[in-house]
Amino acid sequence: MLMGLLLLLVPVAFYIGTFSLSRQMRPKLCILYRVGGGIVTLAGGGFSLYLAAYSGDQGGIAAYFFQLAVMAFYALFAVIVVAANYVMKPPS
Repeated sequence: MLMGLLLLLVPVAFYIGTFSLSRQMRPKLCILYRVGGGIVTLAGGGFSLYLAAYSGDQGGIAAYFFQLAVMAFYALFAVIVVAANYVMKPPS
């Protein structure tokens, strides 16, 4: 039970924790990060919760793997956005 809650809440907590730091990005990348990251973390977590609550044992297993996929996709998304921001910065 505790592990399931951690899997569900860690991506959302990380997203909320990095929300204010995203202001340092270029404006369009900031919007992309905030909207894209919010959709991935909140919708992915909600769908995982739905799978776990309404699909029995098989749904719990599916929710676990789906939430791992959400976390992996969000991490990859964040790295790509930060790398794009770094590449797009003008030389100083």
